[in-house]
Parts: sequence; C-alpha cells; structure tokens
Amino acid sequence: MSNILCHLGDPRTAKPQTLQEYGKLRERMIQRDWVSLPETDFVRLITEQGTPFYGALLNGRDLMELQFEKLCWRTQSLVGLDFDVCPVTSDEMVALFSDYGIRPWLSYRTFSDGTEPGKQSYRLLWRVDTDLNTTYEETTRALKKLRSMSGDLADKHAANPTRMWQGTTKGFTHYDNTAPLLNIKQLAA
Repeated sequence: MSNILCHLGDPRTAKPQTLQEYGKLRERMIQRDWVSLPETDFVRLITEQGTPFYGALLNGRDLMELQFEKLCWRTQSLVGLDFDVCPVTSDEMVALFSDYGIRPWLSYRTFSDGTEPGKQSYRLLWRVDTDLNTTYEETTRALKKLRSMSGDLADKHAANPTRMWQGTTKGFTHYDNTAPLLNIKQLAA
C-alpha cells in the first residue's frame, strides 16, 4: 500500500456555502505543507471525516499566487471527476471506466448527493503515476479526455488540475487499492 501526497484541509460536515468561505478554506489549505499519509488514512479522512483536499501539489502560498494556477502547479498526485445529480450511478460509471481500462481507485457520494430523486452526486478519483516531467497542459488534456469518456456527464470544472475537492461523511461506494496508477502523459497523447 502506498502513501498519498497532497494538500489537506480540516474535516467538515458540509461543503462551503459561499465564495468567501471557499476562499478562506483554499487559503488555509495552500498555506500548509504537503502531507504524505498512508492510503487507508487518506480514504478515511476524505470519505468519513469530510476532509477537503487538492490532488495537485502547489508551490503557491497565498490566493494571489493561486490566481496564476499554472505557475503554482508542480505536479499531480490524484485526479478526479465530479458528477452532480447524474442519472448514471457511481457503480455504472466505475464499470464504464473499468471497461476503458482506466479503473477508478476511489468513488464516494458527495455532500450534495440525495438532492434529486433518482440521481446521484458523486466523485471518482484515480491515483496518478507522478512524473515531474508531465506538464500542466498535459494534465488538463488528460482530464478533458476523462470527462469526454464519461459522455460529458462530469462537471466541466473537473478539467482544472488545481481544483480543490470536498470530501464527504457518507463513506465510499468503491475502493480498489489494486487499481493501476493513471499515466497522465499516455492519456493526454
């Protein structure tokens, strides 16, 4: 089992409700050092304690620097897709990506799940084969490709490598610690 390298926030019981609250959360998170924690600890923090995280490692230390995300971005350790009130279940989406040979590592329902009957809100995550020679542009292309593979059901903002992700307190719906690492360069090609 491997470690996850990322930026983490403090546990939460709901997603931020205002832009000001998001801004304060982002600022606190990027001012902290990166953390490396065992995969199972990361999964518990994200899916049981509602801990927000960044899948990118950022060099910036304040929100003014983060406005130039491409310059602050260093590398990617996790990528994800966000599905809001989606008619396709998380299990079906995991199966779809598995059929493509890109099996997700983790899936969990978001805080906003359950707001519309018959639809789910969830997130799929992949661990990334971290390569310091991978560029921001390649990562963006790979995320756009992942989104298109979902039938464009994923939130278009998920193609931002420096997106902050919210955790949940609802547990995970899928966890496969044997899922292969996603190769960003290969996917972006």
